[in-house]
Amino acid sequence: METVREGVKSGYLKEKFRLFHLKDNRPGEYEYHYHDFHKLIWFISGRVEYHIEGKSYRLEPHDILLVNKGEIHKPSVDPGTVYERYVFYISGEYLEEHSEPGSSLELCFCMAAREHSSVLRLPPAMSRTLFETVRLLESSENDEGYAGNMYSRILFLKLLIELNRCCIQSPEVFHNTARYDKKVVEIIHYINENLSEELSIEAMSSRFYLSPYHLMRKFTAETGYSMHQYILEKRIQAARALILAGESATVASAECGFKDYSTFSRAYRKILGRLPSQAY
Repeated sequence: METVREGVKSGYLKEKFRLFHLKDNRPGEYEYHYHDFHKLIWFISGRVEYHIEGKSYRLEPHDILLVNKGEIHKPSVDPGTVYERYVFYISGEYLEEHSEPGSSLELCFCMAAREHSSVLRLPPAMSRTLFETVRLLESSENDEGYAGNMYSRILFLKLLIELNRCCIQSPEVFHNTARYDKKVVEIIHYINENLSEELSIEAMSSRFYLSPYHLMRKFTAETGYSMHQYILEKRIQAARALILAGESATVASAECGFKDYSTFSRAYRKILGRLPSQAY
């Protein structure tokens, strides 16, 4: 395990998965950020409100957060508390590679989106069973004995299977008491489902019956991003996914709402630090 501060920038995962056991004795301010991989957080202690895509969740010990890749998020932590958690970074490709027809390991993340909740609050017995696997996985990271790496991978798959079974058997474990501005969440959903459409401030202002000033102020207050930057980064994320799936950069840029390729290429390089041709 690594005892490090969580990154606050957009990130890409080079391994199949990583586990961190983090404990911040003097939590500071965290910035909004997103990743190109899924993130699972097992919350242990602290007074924390977690913000994900316009919704805020007040956490309780042993809550599990499911943050889908590309979702903008950050914790707000009471500086007078110890913020402890286990954090898993999980490659989407890894989940797909180890899934079977009818048994997707990504199901829990898909259900989080469908249930409109990023927090799982498991019954105590169920939580203890899963947490035992987390602890075994933590201790196995330093196992240099026979098939140590294989044992870690098996434990991780076991955790994912058990977690998905919990979600399937008891959908009510998704905690639905998030605090959020209904209008902003509607706007976020619309943006993510219509990236190829006209999403100017004027068009959005007219669609959601808000003045441009009020729309921009409200959106930034709830998400930490200006609406322009949020739309731009979501479009770049979507375009990169298309390119990685085999689509040409020119087609990907058009399908994600860019009116010309040069604008797309500049934005891609500014946000991701590489050209569209270097997506891989």
